[in-house]
Amino acid sequence: MNPSNGNPPVSFLSGRWYAGVCLLSASALLFAGCSKSPAPETKAAVEEKHDPVTIKVGIKATGYLTEDEFNRYITEPVKKKYPWITAERVIYTTGNLEKIVASGETPDLIVSNNINGFPQLAQLDLLDSMDALIQKHGIDLNRFEGGTIDAIKTGAKRQDIVALPYSRSFAVLYYSKEIFDKFGVPYPKDGMTWEQTTDLAKKVTRLDNGVQYRGIDPNVAERLGAQLSLPLVDSKTNRTLINTDPWRKVVGLMANIYQIPGNGSITVKSAGAELLSKKRTLAMLPEGNILFGYGLETSPEFWDMVTIPVWPEAPKVGMSPDEQILVLSKVSKHKDDAVRLLSVVLSDEVQMDMSKNGRTSIMKDPNIQSAFAKDLAFMKGKNIQAIFKTQMANYEATLYDTASINGLAAALKSIVTQGKDVNTALRENEEAVNKKIDEMIK
Repeated sequence: MNPSNGNPPVSFLSGRWYAGVCLLSASALLFAGCSKSPAPETKAAVEEKHDPVTIKVGIKATGYLTEDEFNRYITEPVKKKYPWITAERVIYTTGNLEKIVASGETPDLIVSNNINGFPQLAQLDLLDSMDALIQKHGIDLNRFEGGTIDAIKTGAKRQDIVALPYSRSFAVLYYSKEIFDKFGVPYPKDGMTWEQTTDLAKKVTRLDNGVQYRGIDPNVAERLGAQLSLPLVDSKTNRTLINTDPWRKVVGLMANIYQIPGNGSITVKSAGAELLSKKRTLAMLPEGNILFGYGLETSPEFWDMVTIPVWPEAPKVGMSPDEQILVLSKVSKHKDDAVRLLSVVLSDEVQMDMSKNGRTSIMKDPNIQSAFAKDLAFMKGKNIQAIFKTQMANYEATLYDTASINGLAAALKSIVTQGKDVNTALRENEEAVNKKIDEMIK
């Protein structure tokens, strides 16, 4: 996995709060008077003596920033702006984060996402309000794309801000021009529904000279459900919701796609990307940012992209706001410097660099958005605007969503490989998911 939004540049503040009571001395009257706002962190203030500090940034080994990207977007610009701050990359997994916290080595900042990252961090009591620090360091929330901050609050189930996004993923429908040309079928278009895409997939699902070409793999059920803002678990009862009419509709559509003769193989996420770009036997794949690592960058001539298929009742909704976020650890002993680091990542300079190199910025600045992939020669001529033509969906995560996601996958597999009907598959897996949730609660 891998992932575009003028306002004046961010002004970083010194961190000194004025008491609101001005001394009416002659010298004080030379200035603008009393102010309850913090004074800007001037160049002189930045150059004040600071003790060296290392800010540890916890990051998963896959799916987020590579080591090179970490150095480019964090280590180097932070050292340039704040010479006393050293950024250290600390690798963690969902499974060992609890052990890291228990050892007392909790990172100062934790890279995660707004969809399923908050429940575990809340359980570990690592979330803390950043509101005062955001104001203190002059981070302008008006620079962010509409809905991005609300998505943080929704994900954390809090009204204060406990993290800030630095990038987001996107969702498009990648397609093989090669396969469509081979069978003389018109390319996909922006704005297609799932039903229209299914009909198109039937036209390019063919066995040709012993090679089975597949029209589409719809990918994972939770993504299609997110387009309809479907919750996976009832947060009040902790019961799965996969065996309900809305989810039956989602799974039913996916079952219809897999039941296209010759298209009955489930190959999602990276497996689907491999079929599309390396084996060249998959015609369409709805997916996030797979611009790197799967061959799209080395063979740009065979593919392009359009908007991700949508539901008729949500014709503009592409996916839930899948944001990459930086969470300030509640137990950090260097919160001011951690926020200074964060502010550099959110600067126009770094956001522009990210955008030009194929990571979707979360800033609404049209100059930053329009710069997406400008430095990537292989993206020349691509339908890049497909990335920005859909809106974000609403999605609220719970600690038990993974159990429901696994249940959906198991249900779909039993439909495709065992011939079970949708109702039976979902009913059976509903029982298994609720049992798993009960075990997790204990």
